[in-house]
Amino acid sequence: MEIPSGRWLPSYAWTRGSEAVNVRTTLAALSILTLLALPVRTTAQEPSQPFVSIALHDVVDTRAELDEDAITSDRLVALFEWLAGNGWTAISLDDIERARTGAKPLPPRAILITVDDGRQSLYARVYPLALAYRTPIVAAIVGSWMDTPANASVRYGERNLPRTGFISWAQAREMQASGLVEFASHSHALHDVVIANPQGNVLPAAQNLAFANGRYESPAAFRTRIDTDLVRSRERMREELGRAPRAIAWPYGRYNQDALDVATSRGFRFALTLSPAPADAAHPLDIGRFLPTGDPLLGITVANLRFEDPWPAARRVVEVDPARVFDGDAEASNARLGRVIERLVAIGATHVAIDAATLSADGRIDGTWFPTSLLPVRNDVLPRLAAQMRARAGVSVAVRLPHIAVLRTLGDEQRALALYADLARHVPFEAMLLEDVDALGESTASAQDDPADVRARRQASDSAGWRREDAFALQAFRIAERTRSGLELFWLAPSTHPLDRPSGLAELTLVPRGFDAAMLPATPRLDVPLSRRTGLWWTTDSRVDPAALVRAMRAFQVDGGTVFGWRPDDPLSDTPKAAIVAPAFSSRDAPLRRQGP
Repeated sequence: MEIPSGRWLPSYAWTRGSEAVNVRTTLAALSILTLLALPVRTTAQEPSQPFVSIALHDVVDTRAELDEDAITSDRLVALFEWLAGNGWTAISLDDIERARTGAKPLPPRAILITVDDGRQSLYARVYPLALAYRTPIVAAIVGSWMDTPANASVRYGERNLPRTGFISWAQAREMQASGLVEFASHSHALHDVVIANPQGNVLPAAQNLAFANGRYESPAAFRTRIDTDLVRSRERMREELGRAPRAIAWPYGRYNQDALDVATSRGFRFALTLSPAPADAAHPLDIGRFLPTGDPLLGITVANLRFEDPWPAARRVVEVDPARVFDGDAEASNARLGRVIERLVAIGATHVAIDAATLSADGRIDGTWFPTSLLPVRNDVLPRLAAQMRARAGVSVAVRLPHIAVLRTLGDEQRALALYADLARHVPFEAMLLEDVDALGESTASAQDDPADVRARRQASDSAGWRREDAFALQAFRIAERTRSGLELFWLAPSTHPLDRPSGLAELTLVPRGFDAAMLPATPRLDVPLSRRTGLWWTTDSRVDPAALVRAMRAFQVDGGTVFGWRPDDPLSDTPKAAIVAPAFSSRDAPLRRQGP
């Protein structure tokens, strides 16, 4: 069972106890007849040795047996047959290593097939196909599950499954002896969650600090916990299989830089994630994989493996102020949080931007919503707020912590960066909203960019010539990115910034506009795919006519806009009114199409 992140994958997040996991999946079904070869990049960040990878889990014979990550055996057979008949080559970790060192390049249509969790179907259904098609497989197993006695059960997500539902060490040795199956570590016991805040929300164990006995785990204790687990995993696999694993498949696809540093120090040379992006043999510690969910049709699986449409079709962003949700009354605060979540679902938001701190009248931070020793903590509620919104509303979370206010408050840049490290350690989020960073507008996006291009360009940027505050903002983002792997950068551009020029260093450029019902803001016609990387962010209040806001959204959609939202959103007073704005705002509605040429 996996927690993926990013495009093409369902958005999972965890809560404790009986709170439900909300899943939102967006897949574009394309005809197999239109699928050609894996596209070749032409940008300056062209990978030297590109390939794609798929992360399979359980394989069942009937749809009645499906869970969220399983596929049916007939569709797995169809995939193997399609790959064999259309010039694709299944590769091994050895092939990737040879390509990385320059010994032998990868073929043009290369795919790494992986199977996580060690379910019995790996042996009963996947392994026979590997033998029949002579297809190499990388199988990731969880040590504690493998060591569970035969008459006991395995805690698998929210279920207890019989130990017989997983492969045995003897079956693993048989598969390894074939020369086609290589076993990777899926950790010894990190395929689990930890209580991550005082309110009891649970998050993936390999990425988040644990909260116990009224205290947060220290970063040093976190590294020790990861190290102890990975050492145990390697020891058990060496004892049972005769060799230590060289690849780690991060449980739930979640990890951070500390965990990766520990893994490499212990001898892991490959790391498998669930980032939905093509991989590159030059970067074996960041192998992204496509996770098929919902037993997709072959055409959908192939389209997703090709990563043909890398940008979300629509994003709807609203900002929520924690001060409107939390006060000293826990019961009332929880009731208000429930209303916020219900509203996010009702209006069809995809993202929520959350303030991480409060500002004084002179532009300084006077309190945070997350734990830190550097500033007064107004209330340690942001970790809960983010976790609940992700899980129950199915939205991605962007945090807003104005860097200029942080610098003004703390003065010293190292202390200021430490504040962002505290934010990332404690709060689960997918994006960081940066504002007042003019330098981000100096790099213009290309229509050919995909998310990997943006990340590579951002990583290569040395911020030379940038003003001090701009360079610090990029440093702050990188500090957060160390903990929140796959973090996206959202840039709040100046209000005068052209809508048709998204930043080449940001996944999303938001252009703020005041809202005047008497004069709807004119927008240029936007062309796909740049329209998916830039959007309008209106400033609204109780005086705004929601019908006029709807007209503005519709007009922006007609001009090609797919990204928009507003600040602030006031769920408690229903401003703007959900019943009126939802039909135009909801991400479930397809963007309007321009008529004519």
